[in-house]
Amino acid sequence: MTATNLAPEPETLSAKSAALLSAAASEAKHHPRPDVPAVAATESGGPAVSPGELDPVHKYTYSVVPGFFLQAGPEPKHVAFEDLLDKSFGLVDQSPERWHNLRRDIAALQASADPNVSYKVMFLGRHGQGWHNFASSKYGNDAWENHWTYLLGDGELVWGPDPELTPLGHEQTLAVQAAWWRELAHGAPINPDEIRWFVSPLTRTCQTMLNSWGDLLKGTPETWEDFREIYGSHTCDRRSTKSYISQRFPMVKIEDGFTEEDELWRPDDRETNAHMQHRMRRAMDRIFDGAAEETYISITAHGAILSNLLAVLGHQAYPLTTGEMIPVVVKATKL
Repeated sequence: MTATNLAPEPETLSAKSAALLSAAASEAKHHPRPDVPAVAATESGGPAVSPGELDPVHKYTYSVVPGFFLQAGPEPKHVAFEDLLDKSFGLVDQSPERWHNLRRDIAALQASADPNVSYKVMFLGRHGQGWHNFASSKYGNDAWENHWTYLLGDGELVWGPDPELTPLGHEQTLAVQAAWWRELAHGAPINPDEIRWFVSPLTRTCQTMLNSWGDLLKGTPETWEDFREIYGSHTCDRRSTKSYISQRFPMVKIEDGFTEEDELWRPDDRETNAHMQHRMRRAMDRIFDGAAEETYISITAHGAILSNLLAVLGHQAYPLTTGEMIPVVVKATKL
């Protein structure tokens, strides 16, 4: 069964869009630009290697508060996400009062903090398996990075632009929702007055957010361009139009300044880790500057951009599998 059998008909490409994508395929035959390491399309999230901190501090310094979640270390990633779903997403405290205790401890940190310091708990979710992930597994990383990723499909599968979740991707993200329902009985901090949702504007991330939270999503999620995957060249990372996003996901608020067409994607240019970190610092600065007063933040995004966000936050390398969610307690110090 192909992607087009499982998803609504994709929006018809404009002549300009078709020309850009055709140029990408032609360009790729001569100047392929594989991602090193390849993380964006791999289901495993790639190797446990951090890109390092590549972008200078803007307005805040960020650090991770250890001791709350297993993923923060000191041990590297060693527990499968399926097992962490049964361990409150990695919460160290496994008592019946675990989330109430977390709320109390975070409130105590906030109350004792200096005026220029604040804390937030972020739930960072990678989208479930998309058709580009499936295709990458089908062909292998080398063939994918050097050829197939620049095309729209292979005659059987369609993965560009802006692919949907596969059936497995839906299963992965619905498992996250089931875990949140279990944790709700133990005081999980997901009331609409204490959590804010953000999401990448790509289809697979919007689907993932809705699946991962379901009826628990009571507020109005916002989409920011800064949370999308690596800009450029790979057709799966080109977003749909603003009109399509509004019609397909009317519950999502689109940020001001969001253009109708994707003006950030270029067929012959692939964004660097340094620039992704620039975007992540900008997004974090916006959030801590007042774009989200809530203490708990959900961000649904992609493997490569989240890898760079973790680097900005000072978190250990932690490759996210498709559908995986990692909680992080973040300390922000304003300069």
